[in-house]
Amino acid sequence: MKKRHDKVEYVLDKPIGVIPDKESLEFATFDVEAHQKHIDNASDAQCVMLSSMSLELQRQHEHMLPYEMLKHLKSLYASQAQTMEYEILCDLFNCKLHDGSKVSEHVLKMIGLIERLASIGTVLPANVSTNLILQSLPSSFENFIVNFNMNNTKVGLPELHNKLKTYESSTAKVKSVLMVSSSAKSSKWKNKQQQKKKASKDATWSY
Repeated sequence: MKKRHDKVEYVLDKPIGVIPDKESLEFATFDVEAHQKHIDNASDAQCVMLSSMSLELQRQHEHMLPYEMLKHLKSLYASQAQTMEYEILCDLFNCKLHDGSKVSEHVLKMIGLIERLASIGTVLPANVSTNLILQSLPSSFENFIVNFNMNNTKVGLPELHNKLKTYESSTAKVKSVLMVSSSAKSSKWKNKQQQKKKASKDATWSY
């Protein structure tokens, strides 16, 4: 069973027509009863719509019927949505991950911006969203990006986030191993140099 508001929602999409002249041919086929019902339903919908608005919006729309009211509201908020879209896109294009910062926080921030765009009706294609994130990464992620593109990888943003976290973690371990190895080699070299100096001194004294 349909609710009452489902039966009157047509007043939002269809303006109330004008009653033709009684002497005209159009009046002979004009449904006066349906026209009056349209007026009554529009009046009911108008009351509901106005009651849900702020005082300022009520003042602007109190003399409008639902069809005109909705049309005006759409134009009013379209400009706001356009401004919001511009600001979010600017934030997206300006997002850059700096060396030393965590990739997880960075990617989650970008995903949040992409989802905000979708909430105002601007849905970015999946490949565009992915490329926006990849181009925001520093040179330390170059190998990841090359392999990702060469393999033509297709993943959702949450999975891309996880892959980048894993890559960051693995490269951090490699760097740690290399640093330890380098430190050990440096320590051995210093010990050898010290031993050589000591041997040289001993040889001098024995002479």
